[in-house]
Amino acid sequence: MAKDLIIGGASGYNWDQLKYWVNSIKKTGFKGDVVIVATNMSADTVKKLVDNDVKVYAYGQRTEDGGIGKTENNIPPHVERFLFIWDYLRKNQGVYRFVVVTDTRDVIFQQDPSEYLESHLFRQSIVCASEGLAYKDEPWGSKNLLDTFGPMIYDELKDNMIFNVGTIAGFCEEVRDLLLQIFFQSVNRPIPIVDQAVFNFLINLHPLQGEVLFTNNTSGWAVQLGTTKAAIEAGAGDIGQIIRQDPSKMDDYIKVYQDIQPVVENDLVTTGHVPYTIVHQWDRVPAIKELVMKKYG
Repeated sequence: MAKDLIIGGASGYNWDQLKYWVNSIKKTGFKGDVVIVATNMSADTVKKLVDNDVKVYAYGQRTEDGGIGKTENNIPPHVERFLFIWDYLRKNQGVYRFVVVTDTRDVIFQQDPSEYLESHLFRQSIVCASEGLAYKDEPWGSKNLLDTFGPMIYDELKDNMIFNVGTIAGFCEEVRDLLLQIFFQSVNRPIPIVDQAVFNFLINLHPLQGEVLFTNNTSGWAVQLGTTKAAIEAGAGDIGQIIRQDPSKMDDYIKVYQDIQPVVENDLVTTGHVPYTIVHQWDRVPAIKELVMKKYG
């Protein structure tokens, strides 16, 4: 029987930055494989990951002391990871059922993701999570989409919700091929951070659009804290900085945020009813950051 997989990329991260991701997965009781595709990583970090049952797939050259060096190309690590996660999946064809691909430094798991995927992926093969804002209402995302694709594609997608590229999951083959498309659409762009714009471009096109389960904060799948009210009040992102300079603009944000605000109950980040399977950008809300560091550190 095929196993499930949680996989993420890490470049230049140490154990203290990755332990929250690792420890949170262990606490859920997840029974599949956990893999980090790594470059620019110390031998000590590699050893601690392996000691905690994480497979390390090196895409930089191994160093003499057992660490992993940098790759020799000029592709940003946040883009390069998609190619090497695809490569890992290619080399392990037929091994995995569900694959969960996440960021690592600022992601934790509160529930076994296999349970959510088993109960929600029927007609669709991929699940993604909303940031609660449309492109036109999020300053960084709006400019990023325009700079990546130009005015024509921006006009087509500006009213669409933004879906975060840091929490993707689904059936292995479909996720694998999506990652390769993200990589090739992201390389050789005029700006360095394009992966999220590319992801949103792809999932809003047929035939992929029909394969995607689009979730928001009510679903219990993954919450993106960076655009929530608590993060904005703490100064996170462009919106947080705008409101810090002019607090009256908080009313404008409340009007355009199209989702529920997450709440903390019994040391879990929840919809108000059920805990989220994944919490992304936990370090942008001071109270949740303190909770995560205490619980998973």
